[in-house]
Amino acid sequence: MAYLKQKPRRLADGTIQKYWYRCEAYRDDKGRPREKVLEYLGVNPNRRVIPLDPTLAARVAVAFLEGKPSPNETWMRLKSLGIDLPSRPQQVSLTYNPPLRRYSLRCE
Repeated sequence: MAYLKQKPRRLADGTIQKYWYRCEAYRDDKGRPREKVLEYLGVNPNRRVIPLDPTLAARVAVAFLEGKPSPNETWMRLKSLGIDLPSRPQQVSLTYNPPLRRYSLRCE
């Protein structure tokens, strides 16, 4: 079962920054407990980046352009397109990375 873990790090200016990871516990061959990092979440554990193929990205763009949806309506529209989010996001943005020619959906 996966869980969230934070690792505090001291920056050069002396402040402490928390970095979040999604981890999983398991036992190795000798029965010792170990931890495996499944995903690096950055400084905000609620932020998700979901890669999209171009056809799905076009359908998401049309869903965003239809009126001015509330966060709840946005979540429902994404769910109807087959994109499952763990919780209702407050901010959603569709991004395009030109050098890589990739679309992604950023949710916070």
